Amino acid sequence: MKTLITIGLLVLSLSGCADKAVTQMGSEALVYQELHHFVIEPKRSGSITEVDSEFTRIIASFHQGFEQTNWRLGYRYESDKAWVTSLERSLLNLGLNPAKIHVEKLQSGNRVIDIRVGQYKVKPQVCRRSTFGQMGSDVGCYVDSMRLKQVRDVQTLAPKDGL
Repeated sequence: MKTLITIGLLVLSLSGCADKAVTQMGSEALVYQELHHFVIEPKRSGSITEVDSEFTRIIASFHQGFEQTNWRLGYRYESDKAWVTSLERSLLNLGLNPAKIHVEKLQSGNRVIDIRVGQYKVKPQVCRRSTFGQMGSDVGCYVDSMRLKQVRDVQTLAPKDGL
């Protein structure tokens, strides 16, 4: 009886390995950087609440993947520097890494607050739906595309050129 069970388990394990090997290509993804440019022109009397509401609207538009954004803030005159530091402080309060915020003084132009935001995104391959009983050509596509969607910092997949 023991030999029969042993032979049965051996045949069963060998038949499980008898399937042909499938070469899996995985999935492909496109890594790109979105660049956004905002210009705020404060008035001479300059309502602080108006500028602050613009800041909160801009920050709210980058809610998804906020920790992966790079911010470049520019100002022309010293009177506008207070607004830029206010924006920088609110970005830091939201948990953004200080290395991802760059503040610079603009050399020429009008009285503006210049905000440039760069954010890396991943566009994974769209996998075809599987049909029961048929082996598709993109077997590993779902696993690979889900792995790419869950990448914590997309910037590590791309060269660090850009913003």
